[in-house]
Amino acid sequence: MGFEPASEAAISATEDRLGRRLPPSLRTFYEVSNGWGMTGSFVFDVLRVEKIGWLKDLKPNLYQSACDIEARRKGRPYEDARRQQHWLDQGTRVRRSLAISSWGDAAMWLLDRGDQAHTAEWPGGRWASWGPGMDWIAESFADLMRGEWESDRDLKLNKRR
Repeated sequence: MGFEPASEAAISATEDRLGRRLPPSLRTFYEVSNGWGMTGSFVFDVLRVEKIGWLKDLKPNLYQSACDIEARRKGRPYEDARRQQHWLDQGTRVRRSLAISSWGDAAMWLLDRGDQAHTAEWPGGRWASWGPGMDWIAESFADLMRGEWESDRDLKLNKRR
């Protein structure tokens, strides 16, 4: 499932292309394996470091959906905390995200770089066409991988019962 490590040159070239240093757990992952096969039931792979990219470049339709959500907010006051959180989670955060997986079972992983450059972890989540929208479920890439593995394990255990 794993591959040979990505070279430091490949990781650095990707960071230069993105204009940002990769978050620590993702960078460490690429130092061990340049991509990954099936991660679970819904996300089929983690892209090679050379293939990751900003959502606007890799999935322009999803990027446009996030922009449309943000556009609906423009000029409107935040009516309540729940709506404000929706605009942030489904619009702003999706729009500025890094796509790190291919389109699996109608789902993909995104990492939110945040609104300012930093060296901390980037929160991650899964966008799935069969879900209500973006689901920000992890504090880091490492948590995203762990959560996917645990979810897949639980699905398999439940099938056996």
